[in-house]
Order: sequence, then C-alpha cells, then structure tokens
Amino acid sequence: MMQRWLMAILILLAPLAGCTSDSNELEKIPEFTVLTDDETVSTSDFQNQAYVIVFSAQWCGTPCHNNMHNLNLTSARMAEQGFDIEIEVLVVSTDIDEEPNGVTLSMWKDSVDEYDDDKEINQTLEYTFSRGDPSNNFASEMGIDAPGTVIFVNYLGYETHRQIGSFGAYNDQATLDIIESHWLNAAVPVVE
Repeated sequence: MMQRWLMAILILLAPLAGCTSDSNELEKIPEFTVLTDDETVSTSDFQNQAYVIVFSAQWCGTPCHNNMHNLNLTSARMAEQGFDIEIEVLVVSTDIDEEPNGVTLSMWKDSVDEYDDDKEINQTLEYTFSRGDPSNNFASEMGIDAPGTVIFVNYLGYETHRQIGSFGAYNDQATLDIIESHWLNAAVPVVE
C-alpha cells in the first residue's frame, strides 16, 4: 500500500520536474534606445544608477495611471522619511507609432498628469515619456505584450522586479509599501 501511495505522489509530481529556478538569478536589461519628442534615450543614460521602466500606452487608463502616480507618491514619501534615493522613471509606450490615434508623447504625458487632478493630490510627473524605436522594439524584446508592466532595474542594469498589472489602489498605504520594497531592492547596491 505504501508503495502505491509513493508511486501516486511521484506520478503527480513528475510534471513539476524542472519547474524550479534560482530566484536570485537576475536578468540583464538588453541595450535599448527609445525616442522622446526631441531626443533619444538609451541604456547608457542609466549607467551605474537604478531606474524604473514603465511599459504603458497612450490608451491605457486607470491601471497604468495608478502605477505611475503610485511610483511618484512612493518616491515623495521616501524623501519625507529621509531616504536619499533617487530613481529615474522611464515611461515607454508599447505602441511604436509616432502618434497612435493622433496622440503625441506630450499629449499623453499631460493626460497622465491630469489623472489625479480631481483627487486630493495634484501631482506632476517628472518622468521621461518615450516610444520604442521602430528599428528596435524594446517592449517586444523585453517580452512585454501588454501595457501596465513596471520593471525595477538595479545600478548594474539587472531587472530586480517585474510587476505585471497594477500594484494596487491609488495612494493606498499597502500599495506604497510594496512599491517601496521594490524601490529599495533596486536601489541598494548588490553585495557579492
């Protein structure tokens, strides 16, 4: 009887073989170039510094806007708490068209800024809004197939966390705590 149970357990666990991985393995962000209204931004612009990449789209509403504003709120909260951590945020459109549906990058930034105008906090995001270079679709290269993905990158250029979808509710304490933990994980130098 014991052998049958053992055999049944082994048969049930067999499909899971090879599904484990070293969770400490970090993936290097590939070389990229994205376009803003008046310049190009590339991997070299973030050399030796932590940063966040927000993959979004001009048509992505509340989930994308929540993420961007919650990142900003977390940064402000951390500064108030005495953290001396600055992490740049690069917003990359998953649509490589220059003006998808007639929406320019500056129009997109304005609409994201206006998102919280009817709320208590009226933020202006000091983020770089960009789109992929048609010759090198960065979002596709990163395996991003939908907007609303946020990637935290450490100062060595490795991805430390990938958030697919919303972190949580706008200006929610638990949401900001989650973002802060990812922010700190990306910003703290790796000790080998």
